[in-house]
Amino acid sequence: MSKFNETSSDEIVLPKPNEENGKIDSAKDFQEEDISVVKNLQGNYALTTAQIGQIEIELHLLNKRLEQVKQIRQDLFDRYSSLQEEESNLVKNLNEKYGDGVLDLDSGKFIPTE
Repeated sequence: MSKFNETSSDEIVLPKPNEENGKIDSAKDFQEEDISVVKNLQGNYALTTAQIGQIEIELHLLNKRLEQVKQIRQDLFDRYSSLQEEESNLVKNLNEKYGDGVLDLDSGKFIPTE
């Protein structure tokens, strides 16, 4: 009994002719119902393949966006470090100018530590 050959393409490959006599063993007409089943299977392959492609594109775009977010995060951490350095320099300069103490920002008064 002959069987269909499976392929990864969109076509069904029918059995090859018998090499001895060049004829296909007992050729028969396909019933419309069977043709419909084969076409349905092909359609499902095509749809699934397209969906896989769409998912791959979405993953690519998400990875690209993730890289952008990571860069923004790194920029913010760099800015945070810069602010810490700026704060350290400000505290050093204010201590040199006013000495050790506490600044009340609301009143603008500096209270030296004794």
